[in-house]
Amino acid sequence: MASERISANAAQTDLSILSMKGVALLVPVAGVILAIWQKPINNVSFPEFPKENVIGLLTGLIVIALFIERAVEVLLAPLRHTTCAKIEKKLTKERDALPRDTASELSDTECQLLDFKGQTRRLASIMGLALGMAISASGVRGLASLLDAKECCLLFKALDVLLTGALLAGGADGLHKIVTVFTSFMDKGKSTEQPKSA
Repeated sequence: MASERISANAAQTDLSILSMKGVALLVPVAGVILAIWQKPINNVSFPEFPKENVIGLLTGLIVIALFIERAVEVLLAPLRHTTCAKIEKKLTKERDALPRDTASELSDTECQLLDFKGQTRRLASIMGLALGMAISASGVRGLASLLDAKECCLLFKALDVLLTGALLAGGADGLHKIVTVFTSFMDKGKSTEQPKSA
């Protein structure tokens, strides 16, 4: 029974991987079509940013990502927590009933718990992406605040909403890593600069 469930999960995983490959192929193709159709941004300039400004921008995104994480948790908890607790309790009883020193393959209850947690993670990702893109569409943009583009084409705005929404949905930890990499890069660049000799 457990092996049948694992094979069904493998089929679902293969299907989701195939659909992600399809999306990964369609997005660039649609981007190229839109780029040909729309007027692209010409001569995009990157203004000089002090380190504090970039860190301030990323810190703002981190706070928004924390809000999204907490909102998704609050929205999902009433829907998923009780069922998860029941499955975990059932699994604990099954493990306690087994004799000691017995190695067994995954039971049906373990597979059920893994499936349930996987579905919960997928729901959380979809909800986080939807909230992140909605917030980004309302005006919180990552790329537009870094570029000095007076007129942005529709493609750039759409990609900015998509990327910023995905960053926000990825959570505060991912954004914190970006801040860490950026600050270490800036500190490294500052330390390699040689003072001019008089």
